[in-house]
Amino acid sequence: MPATARESTGDAVQAPPDRTRLLIPLGLSAFFLALQAALTDYSHMDSGAAGRFWLAVGCLLLVAVYRARSRVARGVIVVSAFVGVVIYGLVTLTDSYAVLVALSFLGQALPLLTKPVRQHVRRHD
Repeated sequence: MPATARESTGDAVQAPPDRTRLLIPLGLSAFFLALQAALTDYSHMDSGAAGRFWLAVGCLLLVAVYRARSRVARGVIVVSAFVGVVIYGLVTLTDSYAVLVALSFLGQALPLLTKPVRQHVRRHD
């Protein structure tokens, strides 16, 4: 009986294994989000403030994916990232710097399409 009590308290301290697997894709998505916010030129605004604002919005959406298992937050990130890929992908015809920005948008979306993330937002206990 004491072994069972120790096992149950050990399980309570550790994060569930399915959530632990999420840290890599969500971390990659957050990294590319930060890169995209730093690289994007918001021309008519203060680029630093606008970049920080969109970085905060993106981070809040990633937290919603992780903690609330939000399919909507995941969808918003993926769709907006693919829109950025298309827009900056078209600009790459005339500006080579846009390639980096387009790849950073793609880097945000692809980790959220992996199997662990899809299963995480689909499964509700």
